[in-house]
Amino acid sequence: MRAPDRLLRDLRERPSTSDRATDLYIAVLAVLVFVVPLARWATLQLAPAMAWNVSPMHVALVTGALGVAAVGAGRTRGPVAPSAPYIDWVVSGPDELARVLRPFWRRSLAGVTALAVVAGLVVVASRDTWPDPVAAVVLAVVVIAFGLLLAVAWLAGQSRLALPAVVLVLLAAVAGWPIHDAWTALATAPRWWVMVVPVIAVVAMLSVRRVVVVLPPSRLRTQALRWSQVENFAITADLASAADVLRGRTRRGRRWRPAFGAPILVRRDVVGLLRSPGRAAAGVGLAFLSGLLLGPAHTAPTPIIAIVAVALSYAAACYLSDGLRFTAANRSRPPVFGFTPARTALQHLVVPTVLLVVVMSGAAAAGGASAAGCGLALLALACRAASAFKGLLPIEYLTPIMTPVGEMSSLRVLFWVADAFLVCMLVGATILFQADLWTGTGLLLLAAVLVGFWARSRWAR
Repeated sequence: MRAPDRLLRDLRERPSTSDRATDLYIAVLAVLVFVVPLARWATLQLAPAMAWNVSPMHVALVTGALGVAAVGAGRTRGPVAPSAPYIDWVVSGPDELARVLRPFWRRSLAGVTALAVVAGLVVVASRDTWPDPVAAVVLAVVVIAFGLLLAVAWLAGQSRLALPAVVLVLLAAVAGWPIHDAWTALATAPRWWVMVVPVIAVVAMLSVRRVVVVLPPSRLRTQALRWSQVENFAITADLASAADVLRGRTRRGRRWRPAFGAPILVRRDVVGLLRSPGRAAAGVGLAFLSGLLLGPAHTAPTPIIAIVAVALSYAAACYLSDGLRFTAANRSRPPVFGFTPARTALQHLVVPTVLLVVVMSGAAAAGGASAAGCGLALLALACRAASAFKGLLPIEYLTPIMTPVGEMSSLRVLFWVADAFLVCMLVGATILFQADLWTGTGLLLLAAVLVGFWARSRWAR
């Protein structure tokens, strides 16, 4: 063992037998309390949708989106995630980089594989008939191989290698066809051509070493320090500051001057979106996906599609409303251009409102639900405004609340942090799933107005 490794191991407290038993108890309890009920709920939600005739194109869209999400996540927090002291003392040393970082990669790979296995079990358990045993094994192998492919895409995103990332995203999208065929073959006999996915995954795994060695220690250290700050802010329920840490710094377009005919803050919001094309594209893309799901959400036998559509719309509103968030965070500072804070906030609402309404309504028109797209866009933006205007966490929320089942103040903090998101999810998903198209549109518009008054009351405080 080398000196830096020995020193870091000596600095850490070695867990005793009771510590290991406690960790095992916590892990088992977490699985029983969180994983099993969530898997059971997902099974109940997916069971009514098993009769749907899902085409391979739909599955390919989902797998491609997962590949894009894996690459994007790697740019913020990759699978190779050592701590900052380990990077300074060990990774930056003379030893081979691939060997030093191998344990971290294997740990993340095991986590991704476990998630793929759980997802496969949930989907198979949602069927109302027993599958063919051999076909079930083939499907399990294909799903695990797809998980390995996503793990490599995650690593490529962390390494910021454009060509491997694009190739892996395309391979993830193409894997949708064999996954669809492996699923449909559960009731009959296995289709052996789907084993091309494990072959592709093995080839991708062979490139891991080359991808790891191009990871500069400086980038690993930046990610480690940034994630440490995010964890510190998240512990104190300051999610806005945590998001600021994760948000990339804008360097392009510093000399751009908006000159087209519109209110000055509207022009500044447009230029801000152009200066951050990644965030703007993510917001527009999420809004588009949310609009596409609105048509099936009204006719689906399960509310899970409505839940996904509402969650995507809220995420899109968060990506497109940076000007509103900045205004709320800097309200105590002198006003910009002599505008009152209320007028400033109203002008910052124009660009995200127009983008969300146009994109979501246009995408929802494919399913005949363009009016519902408009209503959901307004509801999501109103909830986003309510979240941005609530200010800092009240100090009294940190007062301990002792109950027979333990201290519960953290639960109150959690509800305070996610109150606007929960309102958007509960109200939006319930209306989309329970009401017909035009009644649901009217209820969504009414809910958007009521949440707007709620946001205004928070602003007035």
